[in-house]
Amino acid sequence: MRAWLATVALALPACAGAAEPPPGDTFIAFASSFSSFRTWESFAVPAGSGAGPVHLTGPRTEYLNHAPPHGAAAFPVGTIVVKESEEGDIPDRKVFAMVKRGGDYNESGARDWEWFELENVDEDEVTIIWHGVGPPAGEMYGGDPKAGCNSCHLASAKNDFVQSADLSLQRF
Repeated sequence: MRAWLATVALALPACAGAAEPPPGDTFIAFASSFSSFRTWESFAVPAGSGAGPVHLTGPRTEYLNHAPPHGAAAFPVGTIVVKESEEGDIPDRKVFAMVKRGGDYNESGARDWEWFELENVDEDEVTIIWHGVGPPAGEMYGGDPKAGCNSCHLASAKNDFVQSADLSLQRF
C-alpha cells in the first residue's frame, strides 16, 4: 500500500501541469497543463498569415512549452503549442492548442496530436472548452462544420503536423 501511495504522490506533480512533461510515450493534458502559457517561448503571428479561416482573424501569438532537441525529426511527446488571438480582452480571446499526446492517439489524422479549444479565465489560468481528435459535432470551427484540425494540419506532415514557420523543426 505504501509503495502505491508513493507512486501516486510522485506522479501528481506531473499532472499539475509542469512545462516539462514526465518521460514516457503518452502525455495527458489537463487545464493545469496550460497554466501560465504566456510565460513560455512565444512567436508573433502577423494578421493575415497562416492557414485556415480560424487562424486568419488578426494578429496572434503562438506559445511553445519547450523546444524539441536539436535535429529532431518530430516534436517530443508532451509538447504543447498554444495559439491565442490578440483581439479583445484576455477572457474574450480565441485560444487553441495542440498537444503531442503520443501513444498513437489520433492515428488516422495528425498522429499523436490532440486538439484543444481553451477559454481564458484570467492572465494565468484557462479552462478546456473541448478536446479530442477534432471539434465536437456542431462546433463551427473556422466556419466550416465539416472541417476540423486534422483537415488543415495533415498538409504539414513533414513538420510533424505543426504549420507554423516559427516552429519548423529545422529551426531548432
